[in-house]
Amino acid sequence: MEIVINSLDQKELNFKVVVHKKCGNKHIDVDKFATFNHRKHLCHYCNEYFYDSERGVGV
Repeated sequence: MEIVINSLDQKELNFKVVVHKKCGNKHIDVDKFATFNHRKHLCHYCNEYFYDSERGVGV
């Protein structure tokens, strides 16, 4: 039996300030990326993927 859990059913979202260390700009998650914790982010300023130290949602 497989159980699929909707991302909105997570225990708790970890809202945090996420900064791309290479360019120094803050990252804000929108749309579906604001509904689940994750480490991989796409910088909206320099268009590069980067990893944060922990799972979270950029605010």
